[in-house]
Amino acid sequence: MSVRFEIDAEELKLLQKKFKRIPDQVEKRVNRILHSFGIKTIEDRILLRIPVSQSPAKKRHASNSKSLRSATFNLGFETKPKKTYNYLVFPDKGLGTSIGRAPDEFMTEGMNDGTPRILQEINDQLDQLIEEEF
Repeated sequence: MSVRFEIDAEELKLLQKKFKRIPDQVEKRVNRILHSFGIKTIEDRILLRIPVSQSPAKKRHASNSKSLRSATFNLGFETKPKKTYNYLVFPDKGLGTSIGRAPDEFMTEGMNDGTPRILQEINDQLDQLIEEEF
């Protein structure tokens, strides 16, 4: 269970004009934004959506800890639970004791919620970079 952020073809078309104006700097800047602001944004959005069990056990819950990790790659990243929090697949996909319940899909919803903010930040940063160059 994981979610991936990648700049898709449609979004890339919108950014191509900016890429052409300053090609040597754009990829580095976009990666820097995605690998810091992007990861933090998505992780925060996912953590807000993780369901908290009503169990009387006094355990530290995934939504209150650093339960996610992200792997970076060129123009994207992948976020998934840390190994000790792999149980999050059950409520997310409606498996195990969550069978019969609608899947929460908090990973996907968190990604969908954070994506517009990330794309806006990329556009803002690239506009600023273009202004600095010209």
